[in-house]
Amino acid sequence: MAPPAPMQLKARLPENEEVARALHEKRLAMREQPAGFKEHLDRTFGKAYRNVCASTEPIRTLKDFSKINGVGPWLIRCMKGFFAESSKDLSPTKCNVAGENGKKPRGPKRCVPKKNNAASGFPGKEAPVELNCQIAQSLPPCQGTFELQSSGKTDSAGFNMLDKDTVLVDHSILAMPPRQSSEEFLEAYEVVLILDDRENFGSRSRKVASRKVADNISSQFNVSVEVKRLPIGDGIWIARHRKFHTKYVLDFIVERKNIADLGSSIRDNRYKDQKSRLQNCGLRKLIYLVEGDPNTANGSVASIKTACFTTELSEGFDVLRTSGYADTQRTYGYLTQSIIDYYSTNFCILSKSASICPTYDEFEEKCRNLQKKTVSQIFALQLMQVPQVTEKVALAVIELYPTLFSLARAYSMLEGDTRAQEEMLKNKSKVINAGASRNIFKLVWGDGCSLQA
Repeated sequence: MAPPAPMQLKARLPENEEVARALHEKRLAMREQPAGFKEHLDRTFGKAYRNVCASTEPIRTLKDFSKINGVGPWLIRCMKGFFAESSKDLSPTKCNVAGENGKKPRGPKRCVPKKNNAASGFPGKEAPVELNCQIAQSLPPCQGTFELQSSGKTDSAGFNMLDKDTVLVDHSILAMPPRQSSEEFLEAYEVVLILDDRENFGSRSRKVASRKVADNISSQFNVSVEVKRLPIGDGIWIARHRKFHTKYVLDFIVERKNIADLGSSIRDNRYKDQKSRLQNCGLRKLIYLVEGDPNTANGSVASIKTACFTTELSEGFDVLRTSGYADTQRTYGYLTQSIIDYYSTNFCILSKSASICPTYDEFEEKCRNLQKKTVSQIFALQLMQVPQVTEKVALAVIELYPTLFSLARAYSMLEGDTRAQEEMLKNKSKVINAGASRNIFKLVWGDGCSLQA
């Protein structure tokens, strides 16, 4: 048996040395995987390891481990083997309320992959390939982050973005379709993946290509897939009632971007507007699917990586990465199976306490309203085309001057003092830097020909 990996840091409490060593060895083992180890996952391990070593409280159970800063559900799953006897300690205190009435409290239901779900794959096939999920604890409840690697394999539970334990720990209750009496989810509903008919899958005819992709996903994963014009996003899931045929939109939506399209949408700020609409569409699990290798982008590698990072950590999206069309098809299939498995498992348990999913007509109406823009919103979009004017800067400007006319009138009050005009916005808001302030003035009041990037 190989000797244990040497410890880099000394644990403050002797009883925590074994936990720290196990975490350190797990990190080293993952680094040696043939598929490699994502840099941000390595940083997650490093942060948790340092905080375990610095802890002044003994870490005896998985619940103790979950309280360490930097430890999220993904790391908890990685370390379940070390705390095998204490997994039940992770159940939230709310689950014990029943005990107050004399009934024995029930612990959280374990996540056991079933046949044909996203965790176990299909009969005769291996579990999903090239997938690795991480739920970031820094995000608000119900908004996890899932990292899709473009190479390598995970274990059978590697791709279950709807881990039941995670839902209980984070108190994440997604909206549910209505439930009648004691019916089971799959008795009452059929889950359908709907793809937008404008999606580009490498064919001249987008509708034909989307239909072919839908057929491939349906036949390979044995799920229902339809193609139609969506009001927002590139993919959603509905629960269609088997008897009444009412369509309820489930709490998931996908925005798909290939690398070239993402790069161009960053340059013209379309992607910010698209994300804003997604964030306000009423669905809670927002998935941003990036297709292709960002390192192949022409001149926009850094901006694409930065956009993915901020979309994931700052804006509450689940950023998934795929290598190409085929990988994207598989991802849609695995997501669909995982969603079916989640609702099948939790429908009876959570339907009374969860909010009701909107019907498709209600969802469509809400999205139509999102397309209506005020004069101030249009002005903000125009400002965001100016060099050095970010979304935050544009919002700060329209808070001061809601329209172009009001801003021009403010500049007219300083007529003759060019320097004061250039610095006017900077002096009125800490968010607006000198370069943005000067460029906006030159666009509105000057000739607009000497804007500085």
